[in-house]
Amino acid sequence: MSTILLAEVDDNVTILVSTLLAARGHSVETRSDGKEAIELIRSQPFDLMIVGDQLSDIDGIGLIIKVRAINSQIPVVFISKTWREAAVYKRLTQDFKVSLVIHRPLKAGLFGAQIESIFASAEKSIQSHVEHEEAIINTLQGNYLKVLPERFAKIEIAIAQSKNNPDDAASLLEAIRLAHNLKGTAASCGFGVLGESASSLEKALDAIKENQLTHNEAAWEEIDLIANLVKGNAQSLTGDPVAQVDKRAFATIETPEEMNAPIPPPDSSIPYEPQDNFDTYDDSSSVRVLVFSSDVMPAHKRIGHKETGIPVQVIVSQTHEDALAKAGKLSLDAVLIDIDVTQPAPALNLARELRSLPGYETLPVAFLSTSQQQKYIEDSTHAGASLMLEKPLQTDIFNDAIEYLVNARQGGRPRILIVDDDDDFVRIVASALGQEGMLVRQLSDPTGLLQLIQEFHPDLVLLDVTVPILSGYDVCRMIRTAAHFQDLPILFLTGQTGLETRLAAFEAGGDDYLPKPIARVELLTRVKVRLERARMLKERSNKDILTGLLIRRAFMEQLNDMSEESKRNGLIFSLALIDVDHFKKINDKYGHLSGDRVLASFGQLLKKRFRVEDFRGRWGGEEFMVAFRHIQKETAQGALQRALEELRAMEFSGDHGETFGITFSAGLVSYPDDGSDIEDLIRKADERLYQAKNNGRNCLVAKD
Repeated sequence: MSTILLAEVDDNVTILVSTLLAARGHSVETRSDGKEAIELIRSQPFDLMIVGDQLSDIDGIGLIIKVRAINSQIPVVFISKTWREAAVYKRLTQDFKVSLVIHRPLKAGLFGAQIESIFASAEKSIQSHVEHEEAIINTLQGNYLKVLPERFAKIEIAIAQSKNNPDDAASLLEAIRLAHNLKGTAASCGFGVLGESASSLEKALDAIKENQLTHNEAAWEEIDLIANLVKGNAQSLTGDPVAQVDKRAFATIETPEEMNAPIPPPDSSIPYEPQDNFDTYDDSSSVRVLVFSSDVMPAHKRIGHKETGIPVQVIVSQTHEDALAKAGKLSLDAVLIDIDVTQPAPALNLARELRSLPGYETLPVAFLSTSQQQKYIEDSTHAGASLMLEKPLQTDIFNDAIEYLVNARQGGRPRILIVDDDDDFVRIVASALGQEGMLVRQLSDPTGLLQLIQEFHPDLVLLDVTVPILSGYDVCRMIRTAAHFQDLPILFLTGQTGLETRLAAFEAGGDDYLPKPIARVELLTRVKVRLERARMLKERSNKDILTGLLIRRAFMEQLNDMSEESKRNGLIFSLALIDVDHFKKINDKYGHLSGDRVLASFGQLLKKRFRVEDFRGRWGGEEFMVAFRHIQKETAQGALQRALEELRAMEFSGDHGETFGITFSAGLVSYPDDGSDIEDLIRKADERLYQAKNNGRNCLVAKD
């Protein structure tokens, strides 16, 4: 028998649902007050919660949000009186994990069957999860054991070199580093005995360094004994790994990434399509690129990548509907669309529709085309295309394009940069983070860190204390010296958890630390908390609440950066100063709430159009600014003209049900043709905006 909490203010619905569920053997608690329902959720466990459209003190969706803040696991069913916009359903099911949305009037037989299916799915999911975990354990063991002999051989070589050359400090440091890596990775993989012996080896080597015993034969004899112990533990694992595994470690690791041999899908004869749960078969930390093309391409192909890049997974779609469906269920990082220059409208519309999907306002888009005519460039810029690539597309050009698109994107999947030279350990961490929808990139040598941060735009850095060349503490201090990175969350990874180590991490500018061996639950919890705090801080400090665009200060910071970049590299950019026409009359005639809806809608239009590397801001009141990165003024004018045409076709509602339309006027300038100083460019854009108003509004002016 399952216990169900029903939160509904309508007595008729309460009686009907309670009767149906009781007849099926379930125990039902009912509440019409949201506060009382919350208290029940806090005080006792329920197998299911059913929420109606309205309660006495709160609406149903509001109650679901509050429930998820205190209980993320309980299945929730939402009973709605009305049909809502698709974005609402998507947020309910994806953000608030609502299992089922049912619309009134309820059909008794169907409703009962739907509720039973939720319980059946939960039982099946638990069994599937157990089987999945067992498969993951086996894969993790097998893959790590493949590389274990090579890892230990490197330790032996480093020890021999240090022993034979006592004054060679570099060899001793390398031996310590390799033993440290073996300790962390072996223990994180569940090989506890091996991890403990590697820890003893690391401590013994470190004692030789600290006490200057490199010429002491007795000390090296002790090292040989411990190294032989580590080797024996490693060799015993290759004979019967399961017998030696500390199973407790696997409570913290669910999804190690494949190394050489992934777990095959249940039916390998069917091409496997990754789902949004980032399953083990999928390289979850890779970049996902949707390619919309009529050309035949291998489905879900893995593309080779540069040494400093991220694996790229190509997901092919050949129909408009299929492309939208895949974008809805997969987390995409970029889109390449094959555009037919004789009939460009379908491809342009697809780009606009993709950018209009929830969460895809910053989705980078590129077009594949046989033509580079100005008209197509303007159309593609308006639709959000960052690149126009010529067909046929070469692999090296494809790789460069993907790297550009991914680096250009702001927002989207959280980006994690791991600074650690232990590839095996990074694979484990990257897989755990990737299965939570995060993009992960590794850097082994910290000397190029600042440049990589500027290119990759990480949302968080995981930094090993013992990275080569520089210590992790020095690397952290180096990051903090750059003004732009002072708010970047940095979490230290360390095998030492003493007070001195923790204080050193915080004194260097770190936000938190994670002990090795890593615990998956702790890793994900700490990373998610830091990401959410950083996101909220950034949103509150940089975004305009009404429009969702950058506030003036944040816009100017980005504009100054782009200006400096353009001056250094001899690049161009364009600016548009935009004013909503007759906005005061809109407020006076249709009400201030209508005016707010106009500004909010216009802000959304600007977010969904143009390229992801272009940035938009609310300049003040009804004035807006758009900066077009590295494109000429004529292209920006053509793209903005298409946005004006879109706005003309939109219909708005007044506070009393009246309908009306709006337009905007804009002044455009470009660097360096219209000025080399930002103040001069803005002043010139303002003059051209007033010229557009004098010309009757509802137009753009790009020259005097």
